[in-house]
Amino acid sequence: MESLKELYKIGNGPSSSHTMGPKKAAERFAERSRDVDSYRVTLYGSLAATGKGHLTDMAILSVLEPIAPTQIVWEPKVVLPFHPNGMLFEGLKAGKVVDRWTIYSIGGGALANESSRLEIPASIYPLTTISEIKDWCYREGKTYWEYAVSYT
Repeated sequence: MESLKELYKIGNGPSSSHTMGPKKAAERFAERSRDVDSYRVTLYGSLAATGKGHLTDMAILSVLEPIAPTQIVWEPKVVLPFHPNGMLFEGLKAGKVVDRWTIYSIGGGALANESSRLEIPASIYPLTTISEIKDWCYREGKTYWEYAVSYT
């Protein structure tokens, strides 16, 4: 049985773009770059500026650290042109970079690069604005959490 965290897609921190996206990116990079001595992940812009408080590093380390030692590099003053939540994943072998991947966490756990969005999260709720949800709650006599549970 799925945990509530998995069922409701609850992230590890206060921001899906700062935890769920980076964790998914780490999982994808680990799949393609397993035969390395270590990893280095550089966080840029917003991810680097607020990442420690939002547990970005912990989300990434939970995936990569069991495979190989992982270094997180914080670059809050460097904002990549495509999106403020940029990440550079590098796999190192004998001290040399053997694989690298730049990816962006664009919100809701979705990932994108300069040329295409890698995944589009499925919308699980028919109402998507707070005013629509508030009106539904008023009409139905229910709370926000009851709205969320009614569509799972």
